[in-house]
Amino acid sequence: MKKFLPTGLLMLTSALMLISCEESEILNNENGNGNENNVINHNFPIQMSEADYNSDNTYYILNDDESPDVYFDANQRSFYVNQPMQVMLDDEHYFQLRFYSPRAVKNITVWAKIEGYEEEFKFIELEKVQAFQQLRVHIPFATENLTAYTRSGKKMQIVANPYLTNENLTFTIESDDPYWEKLQSNKCRWRISFGRYSGNQWRDKMKATHTREAVAISLNMSYMFSTDEFVTAMKEFAPFYSDANLTQVVDKDALVIKARNHGALLFGHCIGSNGLGGGSTYGLNEWCYLEHYADDNNMTHTLFHEFAHCMGFGHSGNMTYDSQAHPGWQTLCGQVYTKMSIEKKLPIYSRRFLHTRLNKNRYGNNIYLASKYIIEDPELDAIDGGLSPLKGETDMGGNDKEALTLKLDYTDMPGATATTFRPKDVYVYGDTLYVVNDADKNYSLEVFSTAQGNKKHLGSIKEWKNGKNTETFLGRPNSVTRANDKIYVTHESSRTEIFDAKDHSFITHIGSQDGKWGADLTHTVHAFDVLVYKGIVMIRDKRYVDFVEERLIQPATKQFIYARTSKMGEVTSTYGMAIDERNGLLYSTFPGKRIDIFTPADIRNGATLVRTKQLPCNAQPYALDFYKDRLFVSFAGATKFCEVNAETGEIVKDYTTIGGTTLQAPEKFCIRRNTLFVVDRVKNGECVYAIPASELN
Repeated sequence: MKKFLPTGLLMLTSALMLISCEESEILNNENGNGNENNVINHNFPIQMSEADYNSDNTYYILNDDESPDVYFDANQRSFYVNQPMQVMLDDEHYFQLRFYSPRAVKNITVWAKIEGYEEEFKFIELEKVQAFQQLRVHIPFATENLTAYTRSGKKMQIVANPYLTNENLTFTIESDDPYWEKLQSNKCRWRISFGRYSGNQWRDKMKATHTREAVAISLNMSYMFSTDEFVTAMKEFAPFYSDANLTQVVDKDALVIKARNHGALLFGHCIGSNGLGGGSTYGLNEWCYLEHYADDNNMTHTLFHEFAHCMGFGHSGNMTYDSQAHPGWQTLCGQVYTKMSIEKKLPIYSRRFLHTRLNKNRYGNNIYLASKYIIEDPELDAIDGGLSPLKGETDMGGNDKEALTLKLDYTDMPGATATTFRPKDVYVYGDTLYVVNDADKNYSLEVFSTAQGNKKHLGSIKEWKNGKNTETFLGRPNSVTRANDKIYVTHESSRTEIFDAKDHSFITHIGSQDGKWGADLTHTVHAFDVLVYKGIVMIRDKRYVDFVEERLIQPATKQFIYARTSKMGEVTSTYGMAIDERNGLLYSTFPGKRIDIFTPADIRNGATLVRTKQLPCNAQPYALDFYKDRLFVSFAGATKFCEVNAETGEIVKDYTTIGGTTLQAPEKFCIRRNTLFVVDRVKNGECVYAIPASELN
C-alpha cells in the first residue's frame, strides 16, 4: 500500500522552505555567525553531460542485442509520437528518462512539481540526450532533505519522504533545440509498438533494426501530417475518392483529422507482399524500412498505401492506388515526404542517422544503394564522418628507409626455374618485398626480405585454407599491395585475395567465391590492380575501379562494393593506379593510350564516380606511380619508362635507361623507400630491379 504525507503538511512544509534567491546560501544563526550545520546542499538541479553517461546509468533501447521478448512487449517498448521522451520516477526512487528517437537532442531541462508544493522546481539539466537513450538516476527522496530552485527563483527545501511515488510528481520537459521544438509540434496521437506477428506473411520476425526504423517512419509521417505545409499541399491536390466509380469524394479536412487522431500503429515485418495494413496493424517489407528516405531509394508508396488501409480505406478509389488519370493519396504523401526530407524538415530526414543498410542484423544484404538525392549536413557529418568514405590514414609504413640496389630473379628463390618464376608485380613494405608470380601453373605471391640490402626468400602464398576448403589463385595474379597488416593480391578470376601480413593466413576476399565475374555489389570483372588509400581499397578491374571500405574487411565476411566508377572500356591487359597526394586525384591507366583521372573525394555510397579528366598517351600505358609530386609511367612503346606531365600527359623525360640499367619490357612498378622497384618482363629473363630513386634526376 502506498503511503503519502498529508497534503496539508506538505503544503505547510513547502511554504516554510521557500527562501528568496537573493538571500545567502548560508542560513545564519541569531548572532549572525555562520554555522556549518545550517548549510543547505544544492541537490537540484542535477546536471549531467555526455561524459557522465556510463553503463550504470545509461542503456540504449531497441539495440541489436535487445531481446524480442522486450521490444515486442508494449508495456516495455511503446510510445506516443507526440511524446517520444518519457520521464518518470520508479518505485525505488530512480528517475527514468527514455527517448524514442534516432536523433539526439541537446539542452534538455526537466522541471518537476511535487503534489502539495506550490511551485515547479528545476529537476535535471542534460547537456544532451542520446538517440534511444534510457537514463536512470537515483534520487534520495526517501532519506534526505533536498534543496531546489523554483521557476520564480526561490530556494526550496523538499522534505525527505519515503512514500513519494510517481503519482505525486508531474514533469515538464523543455529545450531550445530546434529538433525538440519540431517533435513538440507533432499533432498526431499515435501509439507506436512492435508486433510479434505470425503466419506465412509474417515468417521473418521483426528485428531490432526494423524497430528503430519504425520509430523514424512514425515520427516522420506523423510530423508531416501535423504541418500546414502538408495540409496546403493536400488541398491544392486533385480530389481523393473512396470508390471505384470515383464519385465519393473524400473530405480533406476530415481526412486530416482522421490521420492525426488515428489510435495506434503496431509495426511488423512482412514477406510475400510490400505491406499489410488495417486498423492498428502496420506491416512493412524490409525494403520499406530502408528506402523511404530521399537519400536512399526514395520509395514511399507502401508506407502511405498501408496507412490508408489503417484509416479504413480499401483498394477502390485513389486512396491506396493511383490511376494514371487520378493520382491520389500515396502520390501526394510521397511528394511532400520527399520534399520535406530533401529540405531537412522531417525529424529523421536522412538514412545517415541510423545507417541501417550497414547493419548486419537484418535480412537483406544490399548494404550499398545509391542515393537518389544527396543530403549534406554538418550534424550528419558528426555522426558518420561525412559522405566521403576517405576517413582513414594511408599506411606508408617503412617508406622512409634507405634506398636499395638489387636485381631479383628465379635464382633468388629456392627450387625455382625460369619457367616457374615469372614476376608480374612488385610491392615493398619496409624490408619486405612482395612479388606476384604469374608463371603458368605456378601462380603465387613470393615474399622476400631485403634487410641490410640482402635478398632472402621468406616464403610463398600458393594455397591457403578458407574454412575447411583449400584454395589457390584460380586465375592469373596481377597485382599486390600491403596496408594495415593486410596483403591484397588481385587475379583474373574476378577476386582479390586478402591475407594477414604477419602469418600469411587467409582473411577473406573481394569478388566472387567461384571465379565468376559480374558488376553487382559482390562481384568484380576480373581484377588487375589494387591500392589502399585513406581507408578505401581500390581495385581496377576490366571495366571499372571498384571501391571497398577497408574498415569492413573482417575474417569470413562477404565484401560489398561501396561504389565504382563509370565503365571505362573492357580490355584484358596490364593496369596500374596511383594517387597524387597533392590533390587526392586517382590516376588509372587504360590500354587505349590514355590515363583516366578521378576525384575519390567525390565517392558517394552506391553512386557512380565519373571520370573528371583524361590524359592522352602516345603508347599504351602499363603502370604509374608518383614520386615527390612527379608522375612516372611505364609504356609498351619505344620509350618504356618516362616521367610524364601530370596535367597534360606529355613525356617530360625518358628513363628507359636508368642507373646503368636499360629496361627492355618494364610493366608494373612502384616507387617506395626512395627506390624504384620495377618488373622487367623480358622473355625468359623476367626479373625485378631495385634502383635508387636518386637516379630519377
